[in-house]
Amino acid sequence: MAAQSTISVDAGEHDREGCPVSVNLDEDFGFESVNLTDAENGVIVPAQLDGKTLSWILNDLKAHNRRDYVLSAGSSESSTYVSFEEREDAIDIRIGHREFTTFRYGVDQYRPYFFPVFGPEGHQVTRGETSEESADHIHHRSLYVAYGEVNHVDVWGEGSNSGRIVHQNFTEKSDGPIVGRIYTNNTWVNAVGDTLMSDIQNFRVYGLPETGQIIDLDLTLIADSGDVFFGDTKEGGIITVRVNPQMNASASGTIENSYGGINEGETWGKRAAWCDYSGFVDGMHVGVAVLDHVSNPRYPTYWHVRNYGLMGTNIFGSGAFEGDKSKDGSYTLVKGEQIDFRFRVYIHPGNATDSNVKNKYHDFVNPPSITVS
Repeated sequence: MAAQSTISVDAGEHDREGCPVSVNLDEDFGFESVNLTDAENGVIVPAQLDGKTLSWILNDLKAHNRRDYVLSAGSSESSTYVSFEEREDAIDIRIGHREFTTFRYGVDQYRPYFFPVFGPEGHQVTRGETSEESADHIHHRSLYVAYGEVNHVDVWGEGSNSGRIVHQNFTEKSDGPIVGRIYTNNTWVNAVGDTLMSDIQNFRVYGLPETGQIIDLDLTLIADSGDVFFGDTKEGGIITVRVNPQMNASASGTIENSYGGINEGETWGKRAAWCDYSGFVDGMHVGVAVLDHVSNPRYPTYWHVRNYGLMGTNIFGSGAFEGDKSKDGSYTLVKGEQIDFRFRVYIHPGNATDSNVKNKYHDFVNPPSITVS
């Protein structure tokens, strides 16, 4: 590739603000750091080059407009640099100077999870782990992956007969000015340690202002130890959030889905492209949305979402959700095969309307188009 290249971005049908974008270059640029300069006004935009993948945050680009950048060697500072600090069985993640979350992966726990998760102005958007906060459903650990019936083993609860998701290793662990990556391999086991299957949980944390933080998950479930049966049960959320109790819909909060359903009666067991949970934490209105990608199996997913603070996706529980055994959603993943998911978690101020979750969903599933010349 030449010492300079032009990157052109077409917004498409939606305004773009705080929109993570990336493009794979034809070849390795050959530099550890780069400058991405707005060709019209000369403003340098923070960017990150990892091998052939160039990433940055797209701001203030209106629908049906285009922006050109010049890519060259150099470095640009980012006030929202994603940084990692490692300690035993955990990675503390900061965005700029503020604490964002901690990824906890100890093999003595039931599964890897993120806790705490902080939103606007440092307000905690997920439930804590004190005895008072977690008195019910202790297994709802903030932000995590799990499921309630895997080869008839409960890998959702935390009891003497429950299974576990055991961290094995990292395939990537890198921070940077735009995106931090935590890519993991894990093994799902029963209560005595026999392997059920394995997974790949690839998380990306973006360097965004606290008014719109994003975690992306690419999840792969792999039948590498035999067939894997996923039972039809409501007890699961393939990706799950348990919100701060102050946000519960039974308290100050509101649940809303992509069809306009409000609270548990209109969202639990319903299918939707996204679901949002918002409420007041110490007087500030904050929220968290989970977005289901159009490429996911059985899209749009069913939602296990409760007024008491739980929100999770579940594509296998259709019979349980609809109260109709003829709609059994159980599924067998044949040995040697895998099933892939993509999710986005969007943490924001206000409710789903205030934070424009609808448009943020299109950033995820209908991103801007990018060309390199």
